[in-house]
Amino acid sequence: MVRRIELPPVLTRTIIGERLSAKAASAGRDHPGTVTLPTRSTTRTYPRFGIIDGGVGPALSDWVIGRWDLLDVDDADADHGTFIGGLAVGGSVLNGNDVCAEPDGSEIIDIAIFPDENRPNAFAGYYPRPRRFICEMANAVYLNLNIQKPAVPDRYSRYAARLDAIAEANGAVFFISAGNTTPQGQRAESPTDETQALVALASARNDGLLMRAESVRNVSVAALNPPGLANAVAHAPARYSRRGPGLRAGVKPDLAHFGGSGSPQTPLGHGLFSMKPDGSTCDGCGTSYATPLVAKTAAVLDQSIEGEVSRESLIGLLLHHVRMPDLLATKALSGVARDLAGFGRPPCAAEILEGDDHQITLVFASRLRRDQQISFVFAWPPSLVTAEGKCRGAAKLTLVSTPPLDPRFGSEFVRVNIDATLQQEDFDKVGKQGWRGRLDPVYLPGKADAPTIEAERIEHGLKWSPVKQLAKVMPLGIGKSSKPFSRFPIRSAPHPSSMTCGSSRAPAYE
Repeated sequence: MVRRIELPPVLTRTIIGERLSAKAASAGRDHPGTVTLPTRSTTRTYPRFGIIDGGVGPALSDWVIGRWDLLDVDDADADHGTFIGGLAVGGSVLNGNDVCAEPDGSEIIDIAIFPDENRPNAFAGYYPRPRRFICEMANAVYLNLNIQKPAVPDRYSRYAARLDAIAEANGAVFFISAGNTTPQGQRAESPTDETQALVALASARNDGLLMRAESVRNVSVAALNPPGLANAVAHAPARYSRRGPGLRAGVKPDLAHFGGSGSPQTPLGHGLFSMKPDGSTCDGCGTSYATPLVAKTAAVLDQSIEGEVSRESLIGLLLHHVRMPDLLATKALSGVARDLAGFGRPPCAAEILEGDDHQITLVFASRLRRDQQISFVFAWPPSLVTAEGKCRGAAKLTLVSTPPLDPRFGSEFVRVNIDATLQQEDFDKVGKQGWRGRLDPVYLPGKADAPTIEAERIEHGLKWSPVKQLAKVMPLGIGKSSKPFSRFPIRSAPHPSSMTCGSSRAPAYE
């Protein structure tokens, strides 16, 4: 009668190194030394997000607009939370635009609920059961703590399920660090040679993703080396950053950003700078320091777009404009890139919203019911259509959905598959009209029209994943129609085993 027994998890901050740094200079980058943070103005609006930690120090008090403090003064440890807050408020002045491209300034809700880990039994005194801690953060929009249990590929954990339920109920997005390895589990620094880098990754052990980073309603973030360090390859996966895959359906982690180097070296240390509670500068590294940089971009997007923006639209904008680090975009490493950096590193919010003169981004936000589809008709730009009717250019499609979930089905916990396709008018040999999809899943090896089995559709085509991405570059043109790409259908379909759920409802899906 007993199927499974699980021990309570251990919750800890995801941090590798943090230290005070002496003022120094290095080729390409300078230590920030003493900096002056921007002053908050009451006459304008700022991006806003919450920090769930041990508190934010007085150095950032001007930017703290709300507090939820459960900790006794003796149990509080504000170092970690202040470092994260410093990246949000003054990341650019501390690190430069190459590392923190978003404009400085962010309003902070300080959610001080994580007691000092150096005080014995402090955590158990506040939270006799770890589930009580999760309940305390129900209204938060940022997460930098991890359960120290590895994700299981064939089981959707109750901790991820609980976090997903909180996010969906509150219309929030949690940004979750992928987790740090133990010091003994750190990989060697990535070499510049792609073959040697692949060998180093193959020899690594015990660096798999942690639970809750497998959350499908939220965004998990891995760490990259920052630029300007002599002993670490810029934009390469940080040696301490945990990697996927998580659950079988989907890509985890979702994104990556600069988290500091795991190999500190004088004079820049870890190469990522922030503040101590007393206002002094320090350097540090950890996936929880990469996470606020992504959260800051999402907060700027939300603040920059007029009106209410759905959580799906925010996530979609982040994912759609990512860039895979050059080292991981090579032929040798492309097969493991998504496990290390997800879809890639997002640019700044201004670049996402404005793009350049040669591109356009269309956002569709709608609700589907079972077996329904939405279709958008549009014309391919005439300047990109050849005399023969072929379509040139590049197209990319990102789908972010909120399908129903059911943990009882293990790795098949996603109960509805939603697909999107960009179709071109086509004709068979007798001239009968049809429509042909032209985009390929970004992680599907070979051609999309090659025969694939269900396991390959799940692993590479991301079938049953709430997040999908398809793309194609067409420099010479494709197709024959003079009315190219005139349909953009999005379809939903229930899981084949849904009939066993005993539900006759027809739910709607974002």
